[in-house]
Amino acid sequence: MELFNILTLTVNASEPSPASALLFSFYALATFLLIQFLGARFFTSCNERFSNFPLVSFIVIATLATASLTVAFFLKETTHKLFLGVVGGVFIWTSLGEIAEQLGWYKAHARNAVWIYLVTIASWLVMVFFIPGIPVPILGFIGYPLVAWGTHLTRVRFIHKWGATSFASTLLLLVMAAISGGVIVAGALIGTRFSGMMAGLVFAISSWSIMEIIWERGMANGPWKHTEK
Repeated sequence: MELFNILTLTVNASEPSPASALLFSFYALATFLLIQFLGARFFTSCNERFSNFPLVSFIVIATLATASLTVAFFLKETTHKLFLGVVGGVFIWTSLGEIAEQLGWYKAHARNAVWIYLVTIASWLVMVFFIPGIPVPILGFIGYPLVAWGTHLTRVRFIHKWGATSFASTLLLLVMAAISGGVIVAGALIGTRFSGMMAGLVFAISSWSIMEIIWERGMANGPWKHTEK
């Protein structure tokens, strides 16, 4: 299944309804942020008690990612295939991205991290545009980590180079806010449940990055930090 089929699915998956799209955007946004907040708190709490918890988490979540991708191939509906592929992508990003960084396996602000990302996204684009018949779950499985990874790399490198309180970081925050609003409007204009869900997910990723910039500025404690006394 090629990119054109996914775009067709996004537009024609159901009867256009801006209200329905906005509702699904809200559910996707709320679910993502709730899992992120609770997951960060749970990870921090367990990491303080068990030294091997990050490695165990990495293995468990990577296993969930593999299981999600495997099950997606057995589903009949294209929408369900893509959705479960994206869910697997969330798991694989959490394990290979967030937890691997916590374990010190790579540093997002390192120059080689940018090159690895560029090679990965170039490979994905080749798969999408030049290799016919790529299964929908694979595109969703790889697509989500690329969006999250790209957003994360941009934020980390901006802060590493110019600082969290710099004008560049403020400009980045405003751009992310504009993107967040834009994708919600686009999802509502398309009007399908699937477009709403994808718009809500992109909005959530951008919103989380905005909050991370705020936390880096010291304006509030992140969910993985205990309140300072």
